[in-house]
Amino acid sequence: MQRWGVVLLLGACALWIWLAFLLADRSDAYCYRVCEQITDLSELLTILIVSVPLSVLGAALLIGGSVRRQTSAHIHQVIEMQQSEDRAREK
Repeated sequence: MQRWGVVLLLGACALWIWLAFLLADRSDAYCYRVCEQITDLSELLTILIVSVPLSVLGAALLIGGSVRRQTSAHIHQVIEMQQSEDRAREK
């Protein structure tokens, strides 16, 4: 789960970097006192719309995998402690 979360977050980061480069390229579309509207926003919005679910799902998978791993390690330690106490009582 953690691995998938990291992969999705890296994919979202790549989309954000691509979006930043596209926005930087469009910064010259403005001129002094007369602003030109950028009419082709569909590509930028598509990149942003795709990156949001990737980042949310990636963060959820990363956190879920981390919690699952820590919970399983904690349960394993509790079982070992119980077995150790049982052995100590039997002596």
